[in-house]
Amino acid sequence: MVTMEGDWSLVGRLRGETDLTALHRLPLFPVPTLGLLAGCVLAFALVSLAWLDELIPAWASVALAAPIFYASFTVLHDGTHRAISRSPLLNEVIGTLGGQFLLPGMEVAVYRFLHLEHHKHTGEKHDDPDDILVIAPKWSAPAIMMFIDVVWFLWYVRRFNRWPSSQNARFVLGFVAYAAWHVAWIASHYAYEWMILWLLPMRFGLLITAYLFAHIQHPPEVEQRDRPLHATAMITRHPLTRFLMLGQSAHLIHHLYPQLPFYRLEAGWDAAARGLEPRGLFWRGIGGSVKRFDAPPAPSPWIAARVAEVEVLTPTIASFVLEAADGGALPPFEAGAHIDLRLGDDLVRQYSLIGRPGAAAAYRIAIKRDEAGRGGSLAAYRRLVAGAAIEIGRPRNHFPLRAGNGHVVLVAGGIGITPLLSMAEALAADGRPFTLHICARNAAEVPFAYWFGKAPFAGHVVIHLDDGEAGQRLTPARDLAGPAAGDQLYLCGPGGFMTWLKGEAATLGWPADAVFSEDFAPVAGPSEAFRVELARSRRVIDVAAGQSIVEAMEALRLPTETLCRQGVCGTCRCKVLSGAIDHRDSALTPEEKAAGHEIMTCVSRGAPGETLVLDL
Repeated sequence: MVTMEGDWSLVGRLRGETDLTALHRLPLFPVPTLGLLAGCVLAFALVSLAWLDELIPAWASVALAAPIFYASFTVLHDGTHRAISRSPLLNEVIGTLGGQFLLPGMEVAVYRFLHLEHHKHTGEKHDDPDDILVIAPKWSAPAIMMFIDVVWFLWYVRRFNRWPSSQNARFVLGFVAYAAWHVAWIASHYAYEWMILWLLPMRFGLLITAYLFAHIQHPPEVEQRDRPLHATAMITRHPLTRFLMLGQSAHLIHHLYPQLPFYRLEAGWDAAARGLEPRGLFWRGIGGSVKRFDAPPAPSPWIAARVAEVEVLTPTIASFVLEAADGGALPPFEAGAHIDLRLGDDLVRQYSLIGRPGAAAAYRIAIKRDEAGRGGSLAAYRRLVAGAAIEIGRPRNHFPLRAGNGHVVLVAGGIGITPLLSMAEALAADGRPFTLHICARNAAEVPFAYWFGKAPFAGHVVIHLDDGEAGQRLTPARDLAGPAAGDQLYLCGPGGFMTWLKGEAATLGWPADAVFSEDFAPVAGPSEAFRVELARSRRVIDVAAGQSIVEAMEALRLPTETLCRQGVCGTCRCKVLSGAIDHRDSALTPEEKAAGHEIMTCVSRGAPGETLVLDL
């Protein structure tokens, strides 16, 4: 079944459902990276000695050294993304050493200022420092590639007032050291030897690097922020190409998961390929000319719809049928999927889709009116009257039904039944064994109760009422006991209900990787104000409701490192010294989230009204 989830949602889901999470766990001492660095040093020394001893001519020395300089960039590149070692110190040291071939005198942090801007703005004219490598005329492209360091410097200086003063000072010092290296050698008695051994190989090494890392990788005028799966090419799979490009033939994987080291990019592709290939990726050969990528325009995230039907289900719950405004079919959806409803200029809420998954002439949702809530349900009840126009998002799925052959147990608390109804429809259609437990205060509060007698899953439903006899209430020791290998448990309902059931399930022997849940709340969660303290400077920042930590820091011109801004790539990972974290990312593992030592500052938040202390 085809899902219409957004590109970034797919990227996050693949990381959570494949081996990509394990591939992100970095070693302390990265043998492949250290081996590459040592190999570059040794090879450069041998080539240099061979020329100095007149064993090879000058042109051969340059030709042999240039690929060595190119290979060394991989070490600098991984260090830029902190993809070398789990030790921050080792990462910076090794990355800086790798950068001394192409950018002598600079630390890895200086190149990071530039390179992360490329990742943030890939394909955006003028804002992407590497875009010139893609759009430059053929006659000037080789010269630009050979002197891309000059282009980078000018690009940064033109935007000097955009960056924090501390970052600017560090950048200038790095380039001053770089310039001093040139001046010192040119003024020395060994200027000719330096030119043969370093200057010319370095320039040709930059040309190779710019060609392989940017020129053939990024189609012109395709912006990553809109089309992350199409702003970077996949290079045709050939063993020789994969070897020569040191993993960057899977450069798309690097842009989607930038904290994967170079020697794991191919494994990253193998893990994610099944989910990515159906999206029509851009493929090309290593020698292919730069060409425009005629990708279909990205579909609008919003669909014009109208309210076709309103039905009162319980004293506090109503269901709403939504149809496309033009009368056409709506995008298909999967079991567990939800849509966004735009209820106001700055008010968007998420609601699960109900019914048989697949193509749909209309969507059905259900909303519980909450007088004490944050206003979403009240706005929905005001807006969603029969015939009203409304904008809805395309289906997304953060709560998918997993494949398997074991028994599936679905447990719903009140309105939490909504995503589980589509799961029950799918399970019944597939003939998989399952039980749907529905918990409510009383019979009047059971939504869609009239469905259960005629639904295809009627014989699988068990209703538990708080005001009923004690024997029919949900009893985990009876209703969840004895999980067998392959069984799955899906939970949805109020927060306290979910916490209780997860604890009971663990006690009863349910493996953590067999229990799946979705809290009945907007996917984005509450977005209340809180404070962040930067421990190193003792500066306190107010993060407003609806504002991320990254956005609050950027507003004050404080240095930030972030790429996807979706909680997927892991670039903005930051150590938390104290404070409660509201995790909303898909980069950290459940164990890392439970430990509470790290946060993704682009999406995750602190507790409302409290102060989160970060190691910044």
